[in-house]
Amino acid sequence: MSQRTTRRRTVSAATACTLLVAGLATALAPSAGADTVTPTVHCTLPAGQGESEGPQDVTVELTPATAAPGEQVTAKVTLGPGPAKSTVTLDDVPTTPTIDLAMRGGATGTVTVSGPEMLLDVMTGESPPIPPYEGKFTVPAGAAGQVQFTVVQMVSHTKLFGSTFQTVCAVVSGGDQAVARLTVEDGGGEQPTLGVGSPNAYTGTEATLTGAKFVPNATPVAALCLTDGTGCNERLFSSTNLAIDGAGNLSGTAKLAAAVPDGDYLVQVADGAKSATAPLHVSTFVPSGDPIWDALAPASGPVGTVVQVSGSNLPPNSPIRLNGVNAQGGLESGSKNFTTTGDGRLVAAPYTVSTPNTAGVRATLLNAPGAPKYVLPFSVAAAQGTQEVQVSLAPGSLSMAQAGNGIDFGTATLNGEAQTLNGSLSQVTVVDARGGNLGWSLTGTMTDLAAANGTERIPAENISWTPSCAATPGSLNEIANGTAGPLGSAASMLCAVTADGHTTGGKFTADAQMALTTPEFAAAGAYTGTLTLTLV
Repeated sequence: MSQRTTRRRTVSAATACTLLVAGLATALAPSAGADTVTPTVHCTLPAGQGESEGPQDVTVELTPATAAPGEQVTAKVTLGPGPAKSTVTLDDVPTTPTIDLAMRGGATGTVTVSGPEMLLDVMTGESPPIPPYEGKFTVPAGAAGQVQFTVVQMVSHTKLFGSTFQTVCAVVSGGDQAVARLTVEDGGGEQPTLGVGSPNAYTGTEATLTGAKFVPNATPVAALCLTDGTGCNERLFSSTNLAIDGAGNLSGTAKLAAAVPDGDYLVQVADGAKSATAPLHVSTFVPSGDPIWDALAPASGPVGTVVQVSGSNLPPNSPIRLNGVNAQGGLESGSKNFTTTGDGRLVAAPYTVSTPNTAGVRATLLNAPGAPKYVLPFSVAAAQGTQEVQVSLAPGSLSMAQAGNGIDFGTATLNGEAQTLNGSLSQVTVVDARGGNLGWSLTGTMTDLAAANGTERIPAENISWTPSCAATPGSLNEIANGTAGPLGSAASMLCAVTADGHTTGGKFTADAQMALTTPEFAAAGAYTGTLTLTLV
């Protein structure tokens, strides 16, 4: 969140096209107990506005005064009037101050303290009034004993007219005096851990961060540091989505800025009290060969179709313009711009086909030399309409029909021995048109065969069958044969369909080979009986 300073506010139309000189100055007194040094600084002004040199009061107060390696220290920076003077009068100028401090004694290297973005009112011929600001830095892992800090340079980052300008005020003399001191002791306790997934990442891509032993539910802040742990800069991550849960576990992603120079770094995550680092090599993706384009998805459709454009091996972090074109290459619809990922991909960029003459979607690589163009084919389909078709099917019945109503075993001559006579069941056709998921069974019972006198009999068990059943083409189920064997008053299975949770139905045929075994001795004559078939 931006801070605000209040001063005289006079803005003229003439200043609207003039760059601000963002120098460093404040009229506020330093905090009690803080060290103050007055080195000579040389300021380089932005946009060719020249240079200036002179004394600069700098006060830095560290809290706490004693810390352990890996812990975070808050630095309060108070600046006196500097040599840089503004050439314009402007209101509400977004400015972010930073200061680089060199370490000596118990640690070496440089730490950078960044203040919050603040809105400044500046006056022509005066040093821009930067109020005291606070920022954090992490005590290096190898620090021990007393560490002294000296001023290296101060840099202000000013946003104006859509660009960011830097005013650098570097110490040229008097920079050997310590502006702050810190006692580094082993604080014991567990230090947090950090993992970055892959040790290599492309600029503009997301690194997946995990960790443990952070302060539970604290707010994590990610920065990219030099390999010695100094020069940590939060702005080298363009965005972060990190969280620490109630158990102190870190999860989320941090997206590298597109302008990070290639090289080896440390990713640092701080929770306000401690921090952890992990190595990361950052490089810029370099395409090899021609771009690889996926076919449009879909590659055809009516006017109004939204197609997804995707590809790989493209210039990273670069704009791509999409246009609909006709068969002659002329424009058929407006442009739409997208940006490739840090690893050179264009991911599912939507584009709407808006005219019937569109023959493709043209992708233009805007930042590539010569702005090469690639046309991805698309065919416009004729307009189509739909009508809903409905029909209702009422359930039918389960029925059967017989090809005949008799079984004739023929004639046998009694000879004092049992004889076997063969016959066939008249074919039965079963139709299941119920349209449900019901099974069915076809069974048979047999009476004794009786002579004409009504007295002499051949037992029903002397008749046996061998079932043979089949489903006709188009039927929804298989049919099972009953068991071969003798018949009698108890029902014997001829055919069956078992319900299995699916729709049943179809036309089925039921046949059986029949056999009659004659008694060794019996009265001569004609014998008849009844085979009853039951479908349920």
